[in-house]
Amino acid sequence: MKYSYILLILLILLVVNVPKGHSGEFADYLNNKSERVNDWTLMTDTPSTGLVVDNLLASAAITAWGFEKWAWGTAPFHISSEGWFEADSKTGGSDKTGHFYMTYLLSRVLAARMEDRAWSKDKASLAGALSGLLAMTVLEIGDGTSPYGFSYEDFIADSLGALLAYGIRAYPAVDNFLDIRLEYWPTKSYRQSGDLTTDYSGMKHLVAFRLGGFERLKDSLWGLIELQTGYYSRGYRSYDTVEPSRNVYVGLGISLSELGRRSGVNVLSNIFEFYQPGGTYVEGVVWSGH
Repeated sequence: MKYSYILLILLILLVVNVPKGHSGEFADYLNNKSERVNDWTLMTDTPSTGLVVDNLLASAAITAWGFEKWAWGTAPFHISSEGWFEADSKTGGSDKTGHFYMTYLLSRVLAARMEDRAWSKDKASLAGALSGLLAMTVLEIGDGTSPYGFSYEDFIADSLGALLAYGIRAYPAVDNFLDIRLEYWPTKSYRQSGDLTTDYSGMKHLVAFRLGGFERLKDSLWGLIELQTGYYSRGYRSYDTVEPSRNVYVGLGISLSELGRRSGVNVLSNIFEFYQPGGTYVEGVVWSGH
């Protein structure tokens, strides 16, 4: 966690102490570099072609990972019920928040790519949400041919993630206030499974409400504050060494996505909109179940 504190200090120094002229030149340099990389990854400026390419790449990547890590193709297709957040569910519910987050993230990323190809924000947001849901549906169908089975609970979580991705992204007034994020630090034993995507004991999924969304607080110190609420479970993986638990927490922290925005470095604000480093907030558990 010490690296999170170092990162936070560096970001604050970048925003507060660097002379505006120099910070502007530095930000412009990084932004130009990241834009070039982004333009290269788009592969095509034609929206319809790009939409097909993005969907094929997302589905292909998930399929490859599924056969490698999730034992796809080892069982006849079947539907199963995994439960939600019950104590006796397979992961204490973290896979459900995980499915929600992954669909949300995919939807946002794919939507941004379509907007970069000149579609309107609303049209791109809808296309991204549908594409994210399609990719995660491919995942569930693949799971249906593994010991896990097609989970309708996962599919509902995926659908909610896609719906919220569209609802937040298509309406900037909402997007200014809310971030959906993942906090992750690998557990010591996750290498026994070799699959960081299911290392739930190292994850938290959270919603952050940024005070910087208020226009009058946008550039003030108060605008750097955010309120968080999230969920995590511990002890449900076969390699875990702690007792199973399910936890809901609230937090108060400094908004790294807002710091990134104020730095002028686009890639920082984009990363911290979806990723939450640990140790950058104070947390209080409001509910814990065992």
